[in-house]
Amino acid sequence: MFERGLDQALGLRRMFAPGPRPLLLLGVGCARSDAADRAGVAALAHALQRAGHRPILIDLLGDGDARAAGGAGDRQHSAPCPVIAREDARRLLEPGAGPDELVALARSLRDQGSWRGLAADMALVVANPLRLADLAAALNDRIVLFAPGDAPSLAQLYAQVKAVRLAHGVTRYVAAFRDVRSRQGALEAHRRLADTAARFLGAAVEFGGLIPPTGRDLRAWDQFAADAIGWACPFDDAQASITN
Repeated sequence: MFERGLDQALGLRRMFAPGPRPLLLLGVGCARSDAADRAGVAALAHALQRAGHRPILIDLLGDGDARAAGGAGDRQHSAPCPVIAREDARRLLEPGAGPDELVALARSLRDQGSWRGLAADMALVVANPLRLADLAAALNDRIVLFAPGDAPSLAQLYAQVKAVRLAHGVTRYVAAFRDVRSRQGALEAHRRLADTAARFLGAAVEFGGLIPPTGRDLRAWDQFAADAIGWACPFDDAQASITN
């Protein structure tokens, strides 16, 4: 609880600090990688816009209408969130692609946007958990996961956490849950996942909250986005940790 408060405070200090904002990385590993996951990430991008950020959504999920999901505007948003779809980020899907390629693409996108007065201050990267870890495990100290809270989905999510743990040694995760009826249901799903991961993988899974239904309750999405800002990491800090 206190750790999340510190993360949120750090995110707010970065947001309101004088001078140019640092370019932030916020990666989301989607357990199902389906249309509901994509819609949830798009809703998060819009909530981040309302919070004053300028995210670019880098969509590395499977086939789907990424541009429509992430780029569509609505009455709550004066401008759509820019979306870099899978086909435009092929370099991140090539064998051997890693954090250097992600950093280079994010900075290139920011620089391209600067010419149009749309300089991004956040790269919101969405992928399946293992692909996300390949790209971002060395850039951040945790992996953020979105998943349904039913038993089969939890089993799949645990298998994905195990794969990331074995491949990259990541021991910190944040899990947020969708398609559950209440916060209590999300807490129960988290308890089952966290207990199993701690016992068999030596991994800590933080509760990321209940993912609100898309298109409803903007205040819930705004609160969710405030939490998510605390999960982001500046690219400059991340690169320094790799170099050192």
